Amino acid sequence: MSTQTGSEPEIAKAREMLRALSSARQVYALYPDGHPKRREAAQELLSLVLELREAKGGGHPVLFVSEGNFYYGTTLLAWESLTLYRLAQAMGDAGVQSLEFLPNPTEADTDALVRLLTGDERGRDVLVAVAVNRAGPSSRPEELQRGIAELLRNYAVGLELLRETAARLLAGRPADMDATVRLTEHLADLIAADTAQALLLTTIKSYDEYTYHHMVNVCILSLAIARASGLSKDQAVVLGIGGLLHDVGKVRVPQEILQHDGALDEEQWRLIQRHPVDGAGLVLITSRNAFHPAVATVLEHHAAFDGSGYPRLSGHRAPSLASRIVAVADCFDAITSKRSYRKPEERRQALSLIQAGAGRSFDPRVVRTFVRLMGIFPVGSLVQISTGEVGVVVRNHDRLLARPTIRLVLDAHGNAAEPIEIDLAEQAADGSFRWTVTRSLDPVDVGIDMLPLLASGRLDSPPAAAPPGLVHEPAPSEEPPPGYVDAHHEVTADLPDLPVDRDAAPPMPD
Repeated sequence: MSTQTGSEPEIAKAREMLRALSSARQVYALYPDGHPKRREAAQELLSLVLELREAKGGGHPVLFVSEGNFYYGTTLLAWESLTLYRLAQAMGDAGVQSLEFLPNPTEADTDALVRLLTGDERGRDVLVAVAVNRAGPSSRPEELQRGIAELLRNYAVGLELLRETAARLLAGRPADMDATVRLTEHLADLIAADTAQALLLTTIKSYDEYTYHHMVNVCILSLAIARASGLSKDQAVVLGIGGLLHDVGKVRVPQEILQHDGALDEEQWRLIQRHPVDGAGLVLITSRNAFHPAVATVLEHHAAFDGSGYPRLSGHRAPSLASRIVAVADCFDAITSKRSYRKPEERRQALSLIQAGAGRSFDPRVVRTFVRLMGIFPVGSLVQISTGEVGVVVRNHDRLLARPTIRLVLDAHGNAAEPIEIDLAEQAADGSFRWTVTRSLDPVDVGIDMLPLLASGRLDSPPAAAPPGLVHEPAPSEEPPPGYVDAHHEVTADLPDLPVDRDAAPPMPD
């Protein structure tokens, strides 16, 4: 039995089988024993197990789950680790660390496996061709992959927390603020340990949950800005909570608007522009402390540095520093995400748009900090260098912002390259630079899915079809979409200052 990296067909089938296993768990949770829907799910899962064995050719396919992440052999299955959080949790609850698929599996095996993962321990006793915990990984993932895996696990926890938060709020129940604090504290620690690697993860753009992925990305970006600004961990965590929850008010926007394909009309934009006020209200009724500082961040993240945004703040005051930081992070992630009315901007252009809004929409100091943090070629950007090779920016130079370190992805002929790192600040014997960036590239145009690339170096193509995209306010200097209406003055008028309990969090500088 080998646990080494499988072929591309094997990995594709393993991913498909995991998604079918996740779906089967949901079916078994909905329907009683003996229901035809259960049998359909078990049969579909069996079919994919057989296809996986066929793709393997020889030996037994093995799937691992470790610290909330899925592996096929030593290959980290990044999208499944990110999106199948409940399946990973169920496997952990059942004590399942590995699944080895032996010859001649039957429907009874897949039925027993799903029952085991839905809490029925009797399933374990009747498994024949699925061995639980018999296999162990033959090698540990490399240090880079372990770091990404830890970030992925926490990213997945964030997505699940936001799903649960939306469900609770729609049902009239309070959100779990304690879980929000714990997650944000852990993300702050991970960002402090390796900011560049955390920034790489913000290149993730979901194909079916844009709003939740956007909220987690904004939290990570906000925490990174807070660290670059010299804020303490306690101050950063308060800021990060606001970043994670900044769009929570969109739970009150009808799904048909958030998932609308094409231009929105005036009334739809008016509903969307209410989300900061609605979100602040939801956090107010959720928090044990009615005046938690994160409430102001949720309320003010679209207010704009000069007060020209929404909602209008009393006394012509500027938004809080936390709100000004989240506003920059929010805009950057939105610009670089697909939206229903346009393609995403590449990361370098997004920085230019944010710089154009400095002094009006954004605090110039925060913008300067963000540009220094991200570099001229932001971390996570795809660039082509003078040799014709293509790489992803993984770190910025302390002084030479146009000369980051990149990890090669494609050679000059467009084929997969050995993932070595190249420091573009390296000089030749005559003092000239050995490599120079010639242009930035859009991953979609090159046909690269960034998450598998960053997680395990695999060059997967993005899905051929994707949902409409993120619904978001146009950025400064960006052409408004068709149907857009500036209803900022209609959202609310002169909201009073929110009292903040200084005991709820450390004071934030102005």
